[in-house]
Amino acid sequence: MIRDAIRKPLRAAAVLLAVLGCAPALVHAQGGPIKIGLLPPVTGPLATPGRDMVDGFKLFWEQAGNKAGGRAVEIVLADTTCNPDQALTQARRLALQEKVHFMVGPLCGHEGPAVAQVSKETGVPLVMDAAGADTITKWERTPTVVRTAVSASQIGHPWGEYLYKELGLRNVTFIGQDYTWGHEVTLGAVRTYTELGGKVAKIIWNPIGTRDYGPTIAAIPAGTDGVSAVVVGVDRARLFEAWFNFGMDKKFKIYGGYWMHQDALPQMDDRAIGLIGNSLHYAAGLDTPENRAFTDAFARKYKRLPSWFGESAYTAALWTKTAIDAINGKVEDRAAFLKAMRTVQVKAPRGPVRMDEYDNPVQNVYISRIQKIKHPVLGDVLTNVPVKTYEAVSQFWKWTPEEFLKRGPYKR
Repeated sequence: MIRDAIRKPLRAAAVLLAVLGCAPALVHAQGGPIKIGLLPPVTGPLATPGRDMVDGFKLFWEQAGNKAGGRAVEIVLADTTCNPDQALTQARRLALQEKVHFMVGPLCGHEGPAVAQVSKETGVPLVMDAAGADTITKWERTPTVVRTAVSASQIGHPWGEYLYKELGLRNVTFIGQDYTWGHEVTLGAVRTYTELGGKVAKIIWNPIGTRDYGPTIAAIPAGTDGVSAVVVGVDRARLFEAWFNFGMDKKFKIYGGYWMHQDALPQMDDRAIGLIGNSLHYAAGLDTPENRAFTDAFARKYKRLPSWFGESAYTAALWTKTAIDAINGKVEDRAAFLKAMRTVQVKAPRGPVRMDEYDNPVQNVYISRIQKIKHPVLGDVLTNVPVKTYEAVSQFWKWTPEEFLKRGPYKR
């Protein structure tokens, strides 16, 4: 069962008691429904990925009969709008007023630290998905937080190597989104690229919600031999249109380090075919039994292919159910739940995953190219098809954790 926490009327007395931590009547008896607080951006600039997050999460729990550990599962939605202040408010509502057993989310990288703070304050476990702020599983770890998605620079590091070794680029302009996730993905790629000998022609930062990408592409230096794009939300289609409308495809080669996700491809067209779309831990065109089953089920239900946000939420649900089953549904024992999250094994649509000692998945990263395929449910559709796999990528790449942590976070 799913409901929206925002629409539920609040009772002043209950709110006061919850804040004071003395509301025993609101605490769920063991054996009742397991309440999961889900924190997606239902509105705002990342509402489209947010929809995929919700749909992927719902799909898994529907397939599981909305049960785990022998108990019913109830999902409480709270819209973060991709805003850290809103995410903080909604996480506190879920923890203190809705009395959820654990939270899943948020989606946006810069919301992650805010929601992690609520987990730290309240002790309510947080399964971080899909927010990728590096600090959460590196310098600012919280014992009650585990991540099932990805650390931002984890996909940036192989991308920098791919630019240099596979594409043969020696003077790259980087277009990056100007917020936490964009900084860490872009600068992670810059580090591995430059350490191999590559030169940075320019880094151009754009805020989320940039409407006009004309000035951005006009600022690309003439000597650039390739452009790397890290773009989120509605900006993905805007950059795509500006690129071709201004004839930039005749001047430069552009490559998506983080750009043409599955949820953005419906806003694009056949001009995307053949372009490198992403460096990611998931691609809808991944040809494995687990992913075929997932994408076909998603397509049948929602009439579209899932983006990584949909798969990530689906895998977060799979991971949490596996952990709940392992402790026989006793989610009130927070330590046992978190231990199970850290130790259980799951077969995800994205491929093999395991938790490292810093509570972040070790997993494959796929470089994908946009192709048009004939899907058994959807017919002709654009999708990301892997062209290179970096296996078992750590959030610390090829460095030791000690070496990586000593350098400090990526910041522009």
